[in-house]
Amino acid sequence: MATDICVRIGRRIRVLRTEREWTQAMLADHAELTREHLSELENGHKEMGVRALEKIANALDINLHKFFDGF
Repeated sequence: MATDICVRIGRRIRVLRTEREWTQAMLADHAELTREHLSELENGHKEMGVRALEKIANALDINLHKFFDGF
């Protein structure tokens, strides 16, 4: 059974964030999101909007192609 897309995207955000040794609060601050919103996204509890995804990718200094590389 395939894992829900929201869960997979959330896991990807967590991997990219932890590779930089950032906390959720640090990424949320850089992406101009609340830490609570980021937590819900990382845990797959909320659907990712394209604007939030763009903010997160920009904060991580990657483009969307790299974000989804190997997805």
